[in-house]
Amino acid sequence: MMTGKLWLTLCTSGFLFASLTVAHGKQPVPPAPGAAPAPVQSPSDLAPGKMPAAPMQAPAQAPAAPVVCAPQYVTCTVMVPQTTFKTITVPDVICRPETRQQNVTLCRMVPETQMVNVTQQIVVPERRTATQPYTVCRMTYETVARQVTVMVPQTETRQGTRTVCQPIAVQETQTVCRDMGQWTTQCYVDCCGCTRTCNVYVPNVVTEQVPVTVYKPQFVQEQFTYEVATCRPEQRTVTEQVAKPVYETQTREVSYVVPVAKQIERQVPQTTMRQVTENRTVNYTVMVPQRIERQVTVPVCTMVPKQVTYAVPPTCSTCGW
Repeated sequence: MMTGKLWLTLCTSGFLFASLTVAHGKQPVPPAPGAAPAPVQSPSDLAPGKMPAAPMQAPAQAPAAPVVCAPQYVTCTVMVPQTTFKTITVPDVICRPETRQQNVTLCRMVPETQMVNVTQQIVVPERRTATQPYTVCRMTYETVARQVTVMVPQTETRQGTRTVCQPIAVQETQTVCRDMGQWTTQCYVDCCGCTRTCNVYVPNVVTEQVPVTVYKPQFVQEQFTYEVATCRPEQRTVTEQVAKPVYETQTREVSYVVPVAKQIERQVPQTTMRQVTENRTVNYTVMVPQRIERQVTVPVCTMVPKQVTYAVPPTCSTCGW
């Protein structure tokens, strides 16, 4: 980005400098190719207060070739940036660790255990016995006869009519197209005027009637015999055992456990915390700042003169510039 801006500045300044030079007559304009050179004037003719002598007219010549205007080259000095590096000394602050001591008061808890008498309530299980009635179900069986209807399977032969599809051959006539063409030899003249021969197929489509045999379906009714399985109802007497429940009440002895609360007195250990204070010397580290000087390398930008040559569009009455 810096190089593009510098080049644009150089081109603009060079173009303005060349335009001012040509406008004030400080830069001579070279003669056009084929034109007569301007007469040379003596220094006395160019003295202050005198007008330059009029140039002598050259003899008439034939029309010259078209005038070609050549560009002018201008050299100028521009300042370009140049980066260098140098070492300088700068102040800095660093922190170094330092160990120090300090007397502090510490408080710690010391446990003390002693036996104390306490009254507690506990639950003691107690087993007891009770008479409990219960009901017993006993099954008895009775013989019962009953009428049932059963379906007895049997096979029957029946007559039926069905439709059968039979193919029948039928003679028909169809119209078909057949190609009766042939290959012939033809001559033609190519783009170079040479006569060439090639084989060309000439089609000849002929329509003719052809007999064909076609099978068409025909449906015919015919009789057939088939067997069918049927079921007929039949009344039968069956004898079966039927269960009948009988309920009886009986008693039994059961044992169960009952929780009973009791008060007891026992010694239990009791721990208490006692506060103890003591003095102790502890070490701690602090960061102490310290000023130092260190060497650093920094970039330095300076402007350096540079010769630049560039082309300036010519000022010509013929081409219109």
